[in-house]
Amino acid sequence: TIDSLVVNEPTEMRQLWRIRESAAGLVTRLPDGREAWPSWEDSAVPPENLAAYLRDLYALLERHGLEGIPFGHFGEGCVHLRISFTLGTDEGVAVFRAFMLDAAATVARHGGSLSGEHGDGRARSELLPLMYSPAALAAFEKFKDIFDPERVFNPGVLVRPEPLDQGLRPGPGQRTREFIPLHALTRDGGSMVNAVNRCVGVGLCRSESEAMCPSFQITGDEVHSTRGRARVLSEMFRGETYPEGTDSEDVKDALDLCLSCHACASECPVNVDMSTYKSEFLNQHYTSRRRPMAHYSMGWLPLSAHLLHRIPGAARVADSLLRLRPVEKLVMRLGGIDPTRGMIRFAPRSFQSLARRRKPLTRGSAGKVVLWPDSFSNHLDTEVPTAATEVLEALGYEVIVPQGFLCCGLTWHSTGQLETAKKVISATLDRMEEHLDGSTPVICLEPSCTSMLMEEAPQLLHDDPRVHSLARQVVSLGEFVAGRSADTTGEPWPFGEVRAEALSQVHCHERSRKGHGGTAEVLEQLGVNESTIETGCCGLAGNWGFEPGHAQMSRDLGERELFPRIRGLDGDALVLADGFSCRTQIQEGTGVAGKHLAQVLRDAIKEE
Repeated sequence: TIDSLVVNEPTEMRQLWRIRESAAGLVTRLPDGREAWPSWEDSAVPPENLAAYLRDLYALLERHGLEGIPFGHFGEGCVHLRISFTLGTDEGVAVFRAFMLDAAATVARHGGSLSGEHGDGRARSELLPLMYSPAALAAFEKFKDIFDPERVFNPGVLVRPEPLDQGLRPGPGQRTREFIPLHALTRDGGSMVNAVNRCVGVGLCRSESEAMCPSFQITGDEVHSTRGRARVLSEMFRGETYPEGTDSEDVKDALDLCLSCHACASECPVNVDMSTYKSEFLNQHYTSRRRPMAHYSMGWLPLSAHLLHRIPGAARVADSLLRLRPVEKLVMRLGGIDPTRGMIRFAPRSFQSLARRRKPLTRGSAGKVVLWPDSFSNHLDTEVPTAATEVLEALGYEVIVPQGFLCCGLTWHSTGQLETAKKVISATLDRMEEHLDGSTPVICLEPSCTSMLMEEAPQLLHDDPRVHSLARQVVSLGEFVAGRSADTTGEPWPFGEVRAEALSQVHCHERSRKGHGGTAEVLEQLGVNESTIETGCCGLAGNWGFEPGHAQMSRDLGERELFPRIRGLDGDALVLADGFSCRTQIQEGTGVAGKHLAQVLRDAIKEE
């Protein structure tokens, strides 16, 4: 039975087109995970010959031991195809060449073209004699020589072609300088080269309307796109353009403006995860050299803040001193922090300390939850976890706040200190072990920590079952509260209506894992009319925006959409941002104090 559906709703139309736009990337992986490559990418025949051509093409694939996934414009007889070539060996390249010659002869036999929609270029120019007569090819050459008698433009294209397998990428030799990553990279067989090979140049990272890639949207330089960085890494592994391998300063510079926002991990059709690749590179690059001071001051911030709060009164003294501008500037200079940024402030006491002394307001009739004391909430902005505690108790839960030094390892991960990150996470699992029962919710308030615990930590400690248990138990406050609404549980909803307009800066890591749905649902139930920033990362990106040379781009990223929209809000509108970095960026860029969902819910608790 053949059926059809006409879609008129703009959002649904955009979703359907997005599937088509992503096809070129999606089909670069076969169902079993093997790589599939372009080259026989754009053949076309008269539509009435398409069926016969496809039968011959499939037979040709089978004869050469290849598989492929076709997509494209079958109504016009145009076939896009990604094929399971093995390009990393000489034998695989020989099969590639033989197939291309046979395929060109096949499409010509059906009255078709090697390239029905795009150009032939270096990929197919050698095959043109199978399609055009000698006289036509001679005319091409004469025409090109008229305009380019010195033969300097596009040499080897269309006329006097290079062999189609010359300079093939990825090609043999790509693994010359491959290293063993610390991430398990389970989707890519534990191989950094396989991971980088996810990129086949679709180019959605060059978009100016999506969240990917923020630095490219500012510079417009290809090397600052996800695709550009993937190509740099690929050439680094080959060892020709960058013979220094992971010691290369050029490669480091190409990765320097990657904000580790994770937008590419979700928006790229093949989920190129440049933030992970950057962490792996930095881990290798600084194995035998001194790191920038910002890697120590910002990367080790969770531990230094923990130690500061272990000394009675030390945080108050430090905060008082940092309010003196000369002291603040000195500390920032010594810490390798861009002097144009504002210095973060420490809370007088940690949230863990406050929680130890707080008497619970409920006996926990609904059960127990663990409130994760992330470093930002625990040491810098204790109002957020305090509000979350009140919210969870209003829902009837006993709130457990684990004590001691606990950290997801995020700041070490983002600065490429992966061995330390693994040690920190492992020690955290030791302290959390009594709560890792597979069922007790572990509520995380900071989106970057949520993402780290759910995604990166299980890859770094892949063989530790505890980290996978923790990942399953972690849930954001928005997702948790949404699952306990009156509509879901039938229990009384302890929150009143807020009835306000709100603009949300959805944290880029939350956006990447599509984790904002619960928050949006809760806000709707509160009567909040929410709109969101569509350009993704706020621009601060944790430690990145504090590092020397990044501050101006950080501000430029905020000016794309976030800052102007906040400035245009009515005075009573809410500005929402669950990420500590996002709230910091908003405060510095607009003077407006952003709110966490926990604070909105706390203010909405009904008085008994």
